[in-house]
Amino acid sequence: MRDFLKEIRTRILVHDGSKGYMLQKLGLKGGECGELWNITKPELVAEIYRSYLDAGADVIQTNTFTANRIQLRKFSLEEKTYEINYMGAKLAREAAGERNYVSASIGPAGLLMEPSGKLGFEEAYEAYCEQVKAVADGGVDIVNFETFTDLAEMRAALLAAKDSCNLPVICSLAFENNGKTLMGTEPFVAAVVLRALGADLVGTNCSFGPENMVGIAEEMKKAGGGYLSIKPNAGLPKLIDGGAIYEETPEHFAQMARKFAECGARLIGGCCGTTPEFIKVLRKEVDKLEPAEVGERVTGIITSNVRHIAVSDLDWDSIGRADSSKDGELLAALGSNDLSYVEDMALDLASEGYDAVYVNVDEARGSDSLLAEVVNRLQGYVKDPLIMETSSPAALDKALRLYRGIAGVVIRESSSGSRDDLKKVVEKYGGEIIAEVVKGS
Repeated sequence: MRDFLKEIRTRILVHDGSKGYMLQKLGLKGGECGELWNITKPELVAEIYRSYLDAGADVIQTNTFTANRIQLRKFSLEEKTYEINYMGAKLAREAAGERNYVSASIGPAGLLMEPSGKLGFEEAYEAYCEQVKAVADGGVDIVNFETFTDLAEMRAALLAAKDSCNLPVICSLAFENNGKTLMGTEPFVAAVVLRALGADLVGTNCSFGPENMVGIAEEMKKAGGGYLSIKPNAGLPKLIDGGAIYEETPEHFAQMARKFAECGARLIGGCCGTTPEFIKVLRKEVDKLEPAEVGERVTGIITSNVRHIAVSDLDWDSIGRADSSKDGELLAALGSNDLSYVEDMALDLASEGYDAVYVNVDEARGSDSLLAEVVNRLQGYVKDPLIMETSSPAALDKALRLYRGIAGVVIRESSSGSRDDLKKVVEKYGGEIIAEVVKGS
């Protein structure tokens, strides 16, 4: 069996193209669940897999993009979640054999995450754990989370994959014309956060054609420390006679591969509108390219979902505070479980233009979940990076688990946990230690 992570150190691999577009060409109707074809029409799904292998793809993706339990619920198919994902992976594995790689295509849940929407972190996490386990059982080599627009949801997916399997993980986001995701995350911030969390490749897919993706790739390159996965659409579709028509040519599409390679891309393929013909031409172009080196991973910064600041630039006079040890009203509100006070405080902090916001609720801690609850409320309003202080490894674990960026952490030793335990939690989630408070100080 080939080693994917070892192989991309020395060469650029070719991903395949669209599954949904190909399924439509084979008769998939609007409103029909294409992933169900893994069970009901496996021969047609296998035919698509083979067509991309014949075109020269090194890596084929499973037909499982919207096959998480939350998405399948729309079709009353949630009880078939395992079977649909397992069969999508098994069919791809059989087509690829031992010569080619299989990546599990896993897309977002289709709901907004809290606090913007109703999808909770744990619900998303459990849904991705279930899907990852099924495709892993089916024989995939790689887990590919793609077309995500919310960094918070991508965090849940990445952590689910790391807890559910030992496979390489790709984290690929979709960006808007303004260069940010739908939820406002910039490419550099996304790449820094996801690499700190342990993603093996980061990247972008969907949204638009290859020319518009070059700027996204260049910004991700600046984060350093790893390779990119790039999968553009075949341009933007036009609606003609009720159907989507893509006007990008395979030749022009493939020519852009050189730009992506210069940014550190080691996996290049196609998304919506691309076909085996696109991959065939891309194969020829990629074979001419030399892989570019990537720099060291950027460290020493803290980020929110949308901005970052260097730790070396921190000015404690320009940091807002949500500190129950110094704010009696906050302490009283938290003591009565009044989190609306936190939201009012967050609105005030958001309007002050701070570099970062410091959070310490240890004085009010009634449970290990309180810090996480406060952090989640704050990040719904405050776009500045958060700095968290605590003496509890359990509380810090819960908070960092759902924080959308890279948190600054002030660790404080106490009877509930040593500094070493706290440092392990910070390392697990890719945080930055700002300061250490010795016991008794």
